[in-house]
Amino acid sequence: MNLPLILDIAIGLIFIYLILSLLASEIQELFATLLQWRAEHLKKSIEVLIAGSSDDNLDAQKARKIANELYEHPLLKNLNQEAKGLLAKYFRKGSFIFTNFCRRILPKSENVFGTQKSGPSYIPPEAFAKTLIDKLQINKLAQILTVARLEKFKQDKLLPEMVAIFNNSNLSENIKPIIEKQLNKFAISIDDIVLDLRTGKIPLNVSLDRIADKLDSYLKNCHLALTEAGDTSGEMFLKRTKLLKQDIFSENERKILLATLKPTVAEVVQVITGNPFVYAEFEKLFQDKDSPTYKGIAELVDSLPQSLKDSLTALAERVKNGFSIDEDINQLQVQIETWFERSMERASGVYKRNAKGVAILVGLVVAVATNADTFHIVGSLSRNSILRATITQNAEQLVAQNPALNAEEFKTRIDAEVRKSLEEVPLPVGWNRVNQKQQLKESWKIPYLKQFLGWLVSGLAISMGSSFWFDLLSKVVNVRNTGKSNFFSRE
Repeated sequence: MNLPLILDIAIGLIFIYLILSLLASEIQELFATLLQWRAEHLKKSIEVLIAGSSDDNLDAQKARKIANELYEHPLLKNLNQEAKGLLAKYFRKGSFIFTNFCRRILPKSENVFGTQKSGPSYIPPEAFAKTLIDKLQINKLAQILTVARLEKFKQDKLLPEMVAIFNNSNLSENIKPIIEKQLNKFAISIDDIVLDLRTGKIPLNVSLDRIADKLDSYLKNCHLALTEAGDTSGEMFLKRTKLLKQDIFSENERKILLATLKPTVAEVVQVITGNPFVYAEFEKLFQDKDSPTYKGIAELVDSLPQSLKDSLTALAERVKNGFSIDEDINQLQVQIETWFERSMERASGVYKRNAKGVAILVGLVVAVATNADTFHIVGSLSRNSILRATITQNAEQLVAQNPALNAEEFKTRIDAEVRKSLEEVPLPVGWNRVNQKQQLKESWKIPYLKQFLGWLVSGLAISMGSSFWFDLLSKVVNVRNTGKSNFFSRE
């Protein structure tokens, strides 16, 4: 058997594998769509990400509950686009019926999407990170801690020191009521600033600027009142109040105060993870333990698996303290995005391995269904020169017309070209009488053993995928054509 004949047989065999691989990939894609393999694998991967490597059934249940709640969030829920057209809706409804039927008959099969019928097949890392931060109420907790610390600063330091200055300044009885009135107005204005911070109207740094401005106004009003009354008893009072303002709101002291009042992301996460020291500070903020806010945070702390708490703690420690809590939370979001993305890369590898196993099963089914016996195919190609020449010619045309295709073009272009070629090429596959009769002639002493092994080889070959066989076909065709030119050039 010479080299050109071997190459022609190889081209014919590869061409048939390519055709059957396209069929197998269509079947696998159909089942993946109907049974939502990608979406289910993504959902389970997120549950694994949340639960970690723990074998505790309770942690797994917590992870499932959290994942379901994340999927109910608008950011993720809107990623699952339902069919809009009438025909598409009926197809989607039929796929749900088929999926539910499979879940009933398959052991340990359940709807992983909770109350929803389906889920997205892909989640951007940014969407997941924002959803998780919303679920953990990190912004809300940071706001609660910030307001509480500003309130504590007002009650324990700012107002007590101003009252002490007022009481120890030996003001005259005439001016004392006026100064006291201004002090009360200042205290009310501070309450308004704290309220604005609590309602989210202003951030912490603006709140401190406003307090400093109110203190300036307080000093000016007191100075004006003393000047109008011609009272010199308030000079020491004004000096001590100015010193207090400088001690608190000078440039460096203000930075220190801001860093003291602003909770770090690590501290916020420590509340969520139940750190005893930081959580104790959080508990002190609530006189009413029956308030919805306190109950909601307490339930959140209890609902998190230990693995997620550990992961969040590690991610929060990587965040560098910024100018505002919003900047810190944005840094945390980036860390969560990276964590999620790396986890999904590993999950993608698992999915590909599982898909490869399914591809082998589908390949074997296609080989049996089409009676694609590799040994019979090779025998037919080696004996039938017309068949061999026809397949080789179509294969060369296929390669010549599609020299370089990207992944998006490959499926549509090659599929169309192969369908066109099938109209001209009678393949040695199928359950027709001629094919079966020829297989019986070629069989070994043990009935159907050769045919079974031929199916097995074909099934494994089909599972390699159409892109693999097209690339190999291109290389073999190029080798054959190069060999031809060298052969004729020698003559």
